[in-house]
Amino acid sequence: MTRLNDAVGTAKGVYEAAAGGAGVAATTAKMTAFDVAKAAAGIAATLGALGFDDVLGWVGLARKRSPLTTLAFFGAGIAVGAGVAMLLSPKSGEALRRDILNRLDGLKRQATRGVEQAERTVHDKVDGAVDAVKGAVSSSETGNSHYGTEGGRAQGGESGHHLS
Repeated sequence: MTRLNDAVGTAKGVYEAAAGGAGVAATTAKMTAFDVAKAAAGIAATLGALGFDDVLGWVGLARKRSPLTTLAFFGAGIAVGAGVAMLLSPKSGEALRRDILNRLDGLKRQATRGVEQAERTVHDKVDGAVDAVKGAVSSSETGNSHYGTEGGRAQGGESGHHLS
């Protein structure tokens, strides 16, 4: 009978171990299902947050930028490149500063010459316009004008105005 009790006890232990293992397996399966659901929800949220620009970036494309933005990036690149070139040049700091100041002085002289030339051109144009107006007024006073004057008098009996 002891053998029977031992066999029943062993069977009972095997049954309890199997039941416990099944419970652990069920809990693990349940947790795995929850983890899969959580991962699926995370993927869905990520896909929902994706924009058209993100998808274009994955394939190496981008939306078309305005020409002004492109020009601004280009100018910024030039400025950064010039700064790096100055920092890495083989000249000493004093010589580099002297060269920069000389170049800036040259640009200032060129700008001054350009402004002076523009002033001369404007002055010449204004003088030409004043001479043309004076010529028109003097010809109207002598009766050579065809703008409604006869013999130096405006139509209406009044004399014309003089520009000087």
